Amino acid sequence: MEKLKISDWSEKAKDSNTLLEKYAKKNNWEKYLLREETGDKRNPNYFENEKVSYGSLYFSVKDQAAKWSVTYGPWSNNGKKIVHGGAIATHHDSIAAVLIEKCFGLKYATASLNINYKSPMAVGSTFLFECKVVKVEGRKIFLENKIINFENNKVVGDASVLYILLN
Repeated sequence: MEKLKISDWSEKAKDSNTLLEKYAKKNNWEKYLLREETGDKRNPNYFENEKVSYGSLYFSVKDQAAKWSVTYGPWSNNGKKIVHGGAIATHHDSIAAVLIEKCFGLKYATASLNINYKSPMAVGSTFLFECKVVKVEGRKIFLENKIINFENNKVVGDASVLYILLN
């Protein structure tokens, strides 16, 4: 499988990635490697040449927050040129899991994921997923996510996530 290079991304995706990269650098956030930078090894969210989605994810342990620029490809289509709700749910869960892994470094499991789809998300569009830890109660970690449309800066969805730290 050939890796899709950033130079081959859509202009919107490149712009979103550049803005997120600048934000991360200014605020001392770290980049999370979504897949191997070389070779064919893939994260489960990625399929042949990033036809489902592609993007860059940054996080801050200090801020207990993460941001992920995501552009949805043709394989995310629900049949109506809208991103499939399952793909969106996967991204909500994935960004929260990355944040839990980096901030707490323990074994964990998703206990609940409640999603509000506020408006359709068009295939080929670029979105910014934001996630933050809002509360920790013993082994329970509560997070909030939101999705912002890169083109018009409107919130198109959000989610509340509960993770349980495992022994």
